[in-house]
Amino acid sequence: MARTRDEAAARRVLDSARDLVRRLGPRAVTVDEIAAAAGVGKQTIYRWWPSKSSVIMDALSELTDPEPAQLPDSTFEAVRLQMRRVAAMFASRNGELIRELVADSQGDPALAKEFRERFFAHRRARAAATLENGIATGQLRPDLDVDDALDVLYGPLWLRLLVGHLPTSQAAADRVLELVWPGLARGGALPAPPSPGRKPSRRRPAPSRFG
Repeated sequence: MARTRDEAAARRVLDSARDLVRRLGPRAVTVDEIAAAAGVGKQTIYRWWPSKSSVIMDALSELTDPEPAQLPDSTFEAVRLQMRRVAAMFASRNGELIRELVADSQGDPALAKEFRERFFAHRRARAAATLENGIATGQLRPDLDVDDALDVLYGPLWLRLLVGHLPTSQAAADRVLELVWPGLARGGALPAPPSPGRKPSRRRPAPSRFG
């Protein structure tokens, strides 16, 4: 998006795009409809976004809550929190929209690129930062390949969303993490449960190499 723009009008564009996508689905929505609902000209939208897909992706990105500023010290608990949030998103109406966008992107390279860059990349970077912090603090194997680990952790959730053979639940996310964790952790064991009544300490994760 261009740096100089009417933020109030841009807000109306994103809100209108979000509402239209929720009602009609991403494929059916047109830029003309977004512009009319937002009370702006179509060319105004194209000055700020390169395509309809980019508007929809930015609107969709706002459908999910921002991640907490702090995560638990325990990498296991931090990953579990992140995986549960993804599972909850996939199980909601937003998950239906994501599934529709992924399906549409299979025949639309521009949409696929927008999805990877505007929706997927920064979420993956946040999850990568958590694993990198676990390596830095000695909780995860020092030779761990972060990209492979992310695919193993989150791949089952994406499979459930896209194929629909099983529900995408927070309990399912917990089971995947417990299954995969011994292969990620330094020492190869599940962490001991916290003592009764003791709250886990919290601190910020280490910065990601992805920026």
